[in-house]
Amino acid sequence: MRPSESESVPSSFFDETYRQSKDPWSYTSSFYETSKFRTTIRSLPKVRFKNAFEIGCAIGVLTQKLAKKCDRLLSVDYSEVGLEEARKRCHDLPQVRFQQMQIPQQFPTENFDFILFSEVGYYFSKSDLQTTKEKIINHLLPGGYLLIVHFRYPVESFILNGEIVHDTFLKDSGQFLKHLGDPRKRFLMLDLARHHKRYRMDLFQRL
Repeated sequence: MRPSESESVPSSFFDETYRQSKDPWSYTSSFYETSKFRTTIRSLPKVRFKNAFEIGCAIGVLTQKLAKKCDRLLSVDYSEVGLEEARKRCHDLPQVRFQQMQIPQQFPTENFDFILFSEVGYYFSKSDLQTTKEKIINHLLPGGYLLIVHFRYPVESFILNGEIVHDTFLKDSGQFLKHLGDPRKRFLMLDLARHHKRYRMDLFQRL
C-alpha cells in the first residue's frame, strides 16, 4: 500500500522493519547496495572532512566506509532499533557518533563540511523534503560538500521517487549550491554539490 504523500513515513515503520530483520534492505549482500556504496565513496571529493553528517545511516554499513574520510562523523536515523546494529558495527570507530533523530523536525545545531543524504528522501513528504533541503544548506559550511544518492525509479513503499528528490534539491539552489556533477547510472542517481563560499549561512532565515 502506497503511503500518504502529505506526511513523511513515521519512525515506527522503520522500527518494525528492523525488528523483522537486522538487514531488511540487504545492505551487506545485495549487488545493488554494495555497488552503490562503492560508487558513493568513489564520488567523494579528495579531501578529509573535519565534521561530517550522515542522514539515514540505517545499520551503519556505509557509515563504516565513510568514517575513514572523517575526523568526526555524526550519523543519525529515525529508528533506534536500526541504530543498535549500527553501533555494534562501528564500535571500533571513535570518530563516529550515533543519534536517533527525526529529520527535519529535529536537526543538529552544529555546522558541517560534508553532508550525505542517501536513500532517505523517498520517505519524506514534499513539505518535509523542502524543509530538509533548507536546513541542510543552512548547516553546510561555506565550501562544504553535499552528496545526494537515490534509486531513480518509483517503488510502492516510497512517497517520492529519486527524480523528485534530486530535482527538489537542485531547483532554485544555484545561489547556494554549485552543482559539481552527477555521474548517474541507469538505476542510481548521484549529485554532488558544494556550498558557495561567498554566501552566508543565514540566508534562508532572511528570505
